[in-house]
Amino acid sequence: MKSINKFIGLALLSGALLTSCSDSFLQRNSLTESSSNTFWQTPEDALMALASCYDALQSNQLYNSDQYSLGPLYMDCISDNGGHFNWSGWMEGYDMAMGIHTPSSSIIGSYWKDCYEVISRCNVLIANIDRVDMDVSQKAVYLAEAKTLRALMYINLTMTYQDVPFLTAPLTIDEAECEKTDRATIVAHIMTDLQDAAEVLPVKASSRGHITKGAALSLLGRVALYNEKWDEAITAYKQVQGLGYSLDPSYAKLFTQSGETSPEIIFAVRYEGPGMSEGAAFNAHWNTPLEAMNGTIDLADAYYCKDGKPTADTKIAELNGEGGLDVSKPNPAHFENRDPRLYSTLFVPGMLWNGKGGIDSSASNPYANIYGGAAAALSTVYVYKYFDSTDTSNSWDNGQDFYVVRYAEVLLSLAEAMVQKGGYVYSDVTALVNEVRQRADVNMPTVEEVEGTVLSKDELLGVIKHERRVELAFEGLRLFDLYRWKELDKAVANIENERTTYSLAYEARKFNGERDYVWPLPTAELDTNKKLVQHNLWK
Repeated sequence: MKSINKFIGLALLSGALLTSCSDSFLQRNSLTESSSNTFWQTPEDALMALASCYDALQSNQLYNSDQYSLGPLYMDCISDNGGHFNWSGWMEGYDMAMGIHTPSSSIIGSYWKDCYEVISRCNVLIANIDRVDMDVSQKAVYLAEAKTLRALMYINLTMTYQDVPFLTAPLTIDEAECEKTDRATIVAHIMTDLQDAAEVLPVKASSRGHITKGAALSLLGRVALYNEKWDEAITAYKQVQGLGYSLDPSYAKLFTQSGETSPEIIFAVRYEGPGMSEGAAFNAHWNTPLEAMNGTIDLADAYYCKDGKPTADTKIAELNGEGGLDVSKPNPAHFENRDPRLYSTLFVPGMLWNGKGGIDSSASNPYANIYGGAAAALSTVYVYKYFDSTDTSNSWDNGQDFYVVRYAEVLLSLAEAMVQKGGYVYSDVTALVNEVRQRADVNMPTVEEVEGTVLSKDELLGVIKHERRVELAFEGLRLFDLYRWKELDKAVANIENERTTYSLAYEARKFNGERDYVWPLPTAELDTNKKLVQHNLWK
């Protein structure tokens, strides 16, 4: 499917051809497949239609991936959190990371297409479910779920392409070409949809994986935060606080299949595996982390030492009982005594992969065995969050869910909205950050113990931004954060400095100014929809 408009046009054309013929044998209902005339009959039909909306979330560009596609983990590789050795030219997003992308780039078209596929399926359900004879309250819940999923897609679209076609109903042939709607109008509409959905949705879903009241409110808070509507964000997030969610005591366990039922998970895209071809592949690997994606030293160094201080401000050598350590040259000691979230997020020198490897300090390259026999660069780190090193046979068809929203994001987003609005109580803000820092297996020092009790607004925002980065790395949010904070230029500069300092084979990064904060409209869409107009920055 190269273009949503092409797809819609072909579907409409096919329908017109089939219904315009008067031959009776062509009017008979299919014995093997449903049609729009026979499908919307039973509650089971409505549930099947809703399942198709959820199913579309599993696309490789949204909340899954393969080795070629830009899924949620790889999206962080466009930011300062990750990169990929030798990925140039074959992995989606490499050109965006390098600042050389165009309206014809693969990710520009495929991300658009897959977001609109979810929207299209949701719109079909919303337009037709009233035809089904079913319990009124259950019908209202299905509608609320579909509208929430549609809103999630528009959050993604407005954070990337900004002004886009705003479709709230299935298109007819006459409507196949449509203009853009400005971002502010879309945001206002989906915020209303999310507010309305939250009034209908249950606090606990009847089956795991369905949208709940907490999910709708969390996404309402997210879109409000992303669009600087601080009051609305605060109100939504405070409502989520009262719904019974809590942080999981184990950050390490959280990102495994055994953590999927945690009271911290607000909404997840669910996967079933192995052996059913319904599993996830976003965390696939080939028995060593060398085949996974790279993290960055910049991200690794963002994880403070156990005393709560940045690596550059702490005498790591003293913590390890060693002599003078040059922190500009990462080595095993450099990665010791850190925020425990580091070791659940990144695979760093000194760690074991599936119990194998280790450091031979007497060897000329002490890292030669650390990755199961593969020699690695002295400063190489890899993504570890969501990766199961114990299971290689099912790596490409595994049951690991992807967490779209979890409670830690709610707490940190609430803290940010409170500070951005102003007039906050200092201890109320730091309490939210401290709650995230001090889950049982993390137990990092509080803001008051390290950063202090008299931080300015900008300093407090800096603390929150840092905490978002280390807590939420590789969960598909970092790039959006850099966009809304207008800090992509700093991120690019940091990674370029790292690449040259350590002679790493990362893709070269380039920042092209304001243009890089908005994705261009895809060439295929402009070709097939003459009412679409390219962003001024990309003309």
